Amino acid sequence: MITPEHIDYLSKADKILKNIIEHNTIPKISKSNDYVLDLYKYIIFQQISTKAGNSIYNRFLEYYNANKNNLSTWSEQEWKNIGLSKQKKNYIENIFRLKNEISDLKKVNDVNKIYKQLIQIKGVGNWTIDMFLIFSKNNLDIFPEGDLALINVIKKEYQVDCNDKIKEIANQWSPYKTIATLYLWESLNDDFPN
Repeated sequence: MITPEHIDYLSKADKILKNIIEHNTIPKISKSNDYVLDLYKYIIFQQISTKAGNSIYNRFLEYYNANKNNLSTWSEQEWKNIGLSKQKKNYIENIFRLKNEISDLKKVNDVNKIYKQLIQIKGVGNWTIDMFLIFSKNNLDIFPEGDLALINVIKKEYQVDCNDKIKEIANQWSPYKTIATLYLWESLNDDFPN
């Protein structure tokens, strides 16, 4: 949950961010109960627009809610109807096979341990792990530097173009990089489901 103390800290640390905070509603971040479904969602949203992601994810949920334990027996036609590529279907099946280990991450808060475990799953990369740490684990100090929308809004708002400058900006938000990130996403009026 985002508190007035978080907002005050970030507003004092960064004048540009302060302006973004003042012009946007407080982002919502909810605690997750289903890490496996979360990872399916992040796979679905990889490298596509939020609008496309939402419509594919909603179709996926319809199938999933009716057949969540039989995911590996879904037909090719069902996957096509959902709108997922063969590659993303394979990535989701990889997660399905490791669902018990993924559920066990509820007991783990060490970012490095989580990263090391998830990066071994084919189809799970840095961006997916960052989404997991932000939305599933609610870690408050994550900066997803592989998120193109986020990088573009920083370039625009801060008038910077180099990655080192972007990291420098993000470092001043620590230990609340996640909250700053959520505000920057909020400023895009995008509809990423959290």
